[in-house]
Parts: sequence; structure tokens; C-alpha cells
Amino acid sequence: MKKFSTVWLMSALIVTTLSACSGNSGSNGNPTPSDTSASPASSAPAESKSPVAFTVVHNQGEYAWPSYEKIVAGYNEKSGNNATLKYIPAQESESWLQAQFIARSEPEVVSGTSKFADAFKNGWIVDLLPYLEEVSPYTNKPWKESFLPGLIESATDKTDANNPRLFGIPTQVVTVNLYYNKDIFDEIGVMQPPATISEFLEVAQKAKDAGYIPFSIQNSMDWNLGWLASDVFGYLWKSRLAELDTNGSGKVEPKEWAEAVLADKVTKDSPELREYLRLMNDLKPFFNEGFNSASWEFEGIFNDGKSAMVLNGSWYPNQHQQGGYPVNYGVAPMPYLDTAYSEFGQDVRYKYKIGSTPSFAVSRNAKDNKAEGASVEFLQYLTAPDGGAKVLAEDLNLIPVVSGVEVPEILKPIVESFGNDENMGFHAHEFTPEQKDRWLKKQQEFLAGKVTADEFLKDFGKDLKKFAEEAVKNHPEWNAAQ
Repeated sequence: MKKFSTVWLMSALIVTTLSACSGNSGSNGNPTPSDTSASPASSAPAESKSPVAFTVVHNQGEYAWPSYEKIVAGYNEKSGNNATLKYIPAQESESWLQAQFIARSEPEVVSGTSKFADAFKNGWIVDLLPYLEEVSPYTNKPWKESFLPGLIESATDKTDANNPRLFGIPTQVVTVNLYYNKDIFDEIGVMQPPATISEFLEVAQKAKDAGYIPFSIQNSMDWNLGWLASDVFGYLWKSRLAELDTNGSGKVEPKEWAEAVLADKVTKDSPELREYLRLMNDLKPFFNEGFNSASWEFEGIFNDGKSAMVLNGSWYPNQHQQGGYPVNYGVAPMPYLDTAYSEFGQDVRYKYKIGSTPSFAVSRNAKDNKAEGASVEFLQYLTAPDGGAKVLAEDLNLIPVVSGVEVPEILKPIVESFGNDENMGFHAHEFTPEQKDRWLKKQQEFLAGKVTADEFLKDFGKDLKKFAEEAVKNHPEWNAAQ
């Protein structure tokens, strides 16, 4: 967690858009955090309850339509409300929703945007965190108890540590995994997917010797190769956790990275950065040609059976099924940095906490139209183990966010790799958009052989403190939270 994040990751996350259009102007009889005296909504409609009509808008292709029709039909039957489906193409959903917000005509339940934080600041969506304390009519227990441990925490915005917010409800666990071509592995005599960086390099060499592209990837944008970098950095910096984690959270947050830079604890001469560049240099002979300028072609190379391995998200099985790709694939956790390759490596894989990002939010219009309770109830059904969560897992191969739902068989190896470890991450190269873009461009030059590691790191260090100071200035809540 394409997305995790949002892009985390979210750049590749398949987002489904559900929206509920204007409903009945009367009370719907469902509880809200401000109406704690109201009884929890029943799975069967109460006789005194007026049905609320609203529209469910999604941006998925035809493959997913039957699944959402099934979810809406189940919700209608259980709630007594009247939801209908409407399709908005994915490439239009962001701009379409923005226009609805501006015109104050947005649906009651919204999705299809990566800008939930901005929407909340503008007063366009509500904080869902209080609703998690409410009893869901589909489980007869507090809604929060349905979710997997740590899931809601990962999706909660903690920019203001004193006032955490939940802008939307997640609907799938987001991970980045190694996908491998089983037929190529059989041909080159590899029985198991590589678990470590050392094994990965060995398998990549065998695939290259057999005439295949070992590893298809893109580096024209910062997320695909960035997924690997994020995981590697988690190992490279782990030995310094106690030094850098000043608030004792178990990870190093952006604020703490800025403090470390300003205190000269992280500089261009940090050995962790040089080790990262050594790994990138060792990996690049196994990348597809033109990876620095490639975009979505990296997926096509794997789908067509031309590459042995690729990094992709936990949503790929859904894409594979929907696209009908011929590749016979397997899935495994991302190879980890091991001691055989690096002094910064580990003997065992870290088992990171699961993560996700907000997918569905309740809008201002839901409150204005007195449909806030019905909108929340829809989200409760969408994430109910016997409701929408089951449909999303069984029909669309998505990792469920709640307990009590069978994980798709192909993704069970990934779920087994989950644990309670925190990924330290690395944020000292992305304090500002300018710095983040500069890092990407310099990495492209390094991988193209146009600059050396020394030149890369010299450029990184040139304005490092300036960028850290800008980050502190742009985030006054960092100091307010102390």
C-alpha cells in the first residue's frame, strides 16, 4: 500500500467509482455519529423508513459490471433502498467528480479521485472515522471490528496528529508483488521464485542467457522502479531506526527525515545511498531496453510472455483475468535485501503491516440531502464479509480488507507474508515536488550511464537542507504536533 499509496501506489491502483446521487429529502432513519440515540439500521428495511434512491457510479470496464450489479442488488435487498448503477469512464472520473464538487451537484458517495485530502479541506466530503464506532447492520458489531488489524490505521490521514481523519473507506489491501512467468522459469530450471536480491540476480542472469528479458520495468515515472526502491530503502536504513525515529513510532516519518537532514545525520555521503546506487547499477543489465522512457509497455512485455519477471500490484490478477492475457504467471513477495548481497541486508524477510488507501467517501451532499446514514450504510455493505467484500474477492480477485472472507488462491502467498513490521521508507529525496522530480531525472541519467554515483550524490546533496527547510515551512503541523 499503487498504491498504500496513492500511489501508492495509487498510480496503478484500479479504482472503482461508486457514487450516490441525490436521494430522498426526508429522514432515512439510519444512525449518524451526531444521532447516537437512533437505533442501528436493520438488514431488513423498517416499515417507517422511506427508501432512499441514489446512483452508484463506477469507472470499471464491462468485465466488472456484473460484480457491481450484484453488490448493488444485494444492498437494495438488505436495506430497502433503491440504488442504481451508472458508468463513468476511468479517464474521465477525476475531472467529472471535480466538476460536480464545484457545481455542488456531487453524488452522495464518491470515488475515482486521488485528491481526498483536498476535497476534505474544501468541505466536500465528511470524516468517516466517527462512523467506525457505529454498529453495522450487516455484522451486528461496530463497523471497525470487521477490518483487518492495521488496515484502517494505514488509510487514516494523520497530517494533524491531534485530529486524525478518515477521508474514505478502503476496499482492497494494496501490495506490490513479484510476478513471474512460470513457463520461462520451467525452461531455465528455476523451481521457486527468488526470495532475495541475490537469488533475483541469479535468476535474472539465467533468463537473460536463455534469450528472455529478465525483468520488465519502467522508470519514466517515479512509481514502478520506485516500488523496488521503497522496499530496498526499508532495509538499508533499518539499522538506524533508533537514531532517526525520534517519536518512537517504529518508523521514520517525513518530519523526522527533515530533522535528520538538518542535523547532518543524513547527507550525500550516507553509505546507505551509495549502496542503493550499487544495487541499481547491478540490476540495470537485466531491465528491458528503453526502460527509462517506457510507460505501460513494461506490463505488455510481461503479458506477452517476453519477460521472466515484473513488479506489479495486488490488483494484477484482476487485470490478467479481465484482459485474458496468455502468460502463465505466479506471484511472490518482492525479493528482499539479504546479507549475501549487502552488509545492510537481513537474513529473513521483514513482514510488513498491511496497507491500503481510501477508496469511497461520503460527500457534503449526503449530509445536505439527509442521506448521510444511507450513504454510510452502503459503505458498510460494500465492506461486509457476506456482502460486497466477498463479491470483490471472489469475482475480481481483490485482497479483502475485512476478516471472514476467503483470499483468492493466487494471492495467498502474498497474504502469508504480512506481519507487524513497519517499513521505514525514505523521504529525504522527496521533501518537495521539485526535489522529487530532480531525483527521478538524476536516477534516469545514472541508469543511462550519463552520470556517476559520485555525481548523482553530489547533486542530491547540493540543495538537500534547503528542501528540508521548505518541507518544515510547508508543514506547520509538524511543530504543532510536538
